[in-house]
Amino acid sequence: MSNEAIRLTTTCRSRTCTGKMCSLVGCDEPDPDVRSMEMRRDELRSRKLDMNVLITGGCGNLGSRLVVPLVRRGDRVALFDVQRRPHARSPEFDQARFIGGDLANAGDVLEAVRSHAPDTVFHLGAILSAAAEEHPGLAWRVNMDGTRHVLEAAWQLGVRRVVFSSTVATYGPGLPVPLPADAPQWPASLYGATKVAGERLGVYYHHRFGLDFRGVRLPAIVAPRGAAGGASAFCSAAFEEAARLGAYSFYLRPTSRAPMLYIADAVQGLLDLHDAPEKHLTRRVYNIAGIGPSAEELAQAILQRLPNVRITYEPDPVRTAIVESWPWEIDDSCARRDWGWKAHYGLDRMADEILEVLARESQEP
Repeated sequence: MSNEAIRLTTTCRSRTCTGKMCSLVGCDEPDPDVRSMEMRRDELRSRKLDMNVLITGGCGNLGSRLVVPLVRRGDRVALFDVQRRPHARSPEFDQARFIGGDLANAGDVLEAVRSHAPDTVFHLGAILSAAAEEHPGLAWRVNMDGTRHVLEAAWQLGVRRVVFSSTVATYGPGLPVPLPADAPQWPASLYGATKVAGERLGVYYHHRFGLDFRGVRLPAIVAPRGAAGGASAFCSAAFEEAARLGAYSFYLRPTSRAPMLYIADAVQGLLDLHDAPEKHLTRRVYNIAGIGPSAEELAQAILQRLPNVRITYEPDPVRTAIVESWPWEIDDSCARRDWGWKAHYGLDRMADEILEVLARESQEP
């Protein structure tokens, strides 16, 4: 398989394209910043071509977009979720197999792994931060028990690799800026606490049973029609409501900052970590960084493009406390060194692309 065959590609319709990752699933223009051929060859050797892949939370914001490059590079993908409706539909999504089930049910998880026989599991399914505070019992069952069910099924049934989506919410307030790679993890939310536990459990399965466990701590993911249910939902909702309603009210203070990452960068980060040769990895869980704007800076990016939008601020104490506990500037040098991580979207490029996608979708029947 050629290098081109495993790249994210699509026809680019964005005026902001510079030949790097663009649109929701990438661009077919050559990227001048691709890593060396030697590292790329190592990546090809590190993964089995035409893999069986299982994505938990496969119909969610991240999972329904991750399926696109996986299908395009020839992998056979199954999507495990409690509901079938995709957050982002694509032809590639429709080619994937759907397996209905609940992460909180060990039997459902075991049967999904047994029936699809994956080489890799991308474990993305979780109850997000704000929803976890409202429904802590459900969050515990899905995030804690569900992660244990995935790791146990993977070990028992011979899955080669598990890639875990963790979060910068595993950190708490009062840490240095930028956040060091090995800063202490004392999260301010239940969601963050369950993700810390998931990291530690995955590392245990790696050391105890030899499971190739890899995790990445994602910042808040920003996307056209982004995920709801998290304290970070404002990152995407601000663009969506500004474009659709002409107004948005932040539930934060104007000065509240949050670490953010555009969806295309998040998808690429998961793929790059998965494909990285084992010999290059110096840890099991990595931080990656994007941008760290304040609510006011995010609002200004919107107003520069949609000047008639009405922006207000009505801080919610619970969600504000969660967001402000997150590190907004992060040292991701380990990921850059070990597997060539690099974010391609700044605030301006991200804002241009999101609003362009939303405008295009509003014209579609």
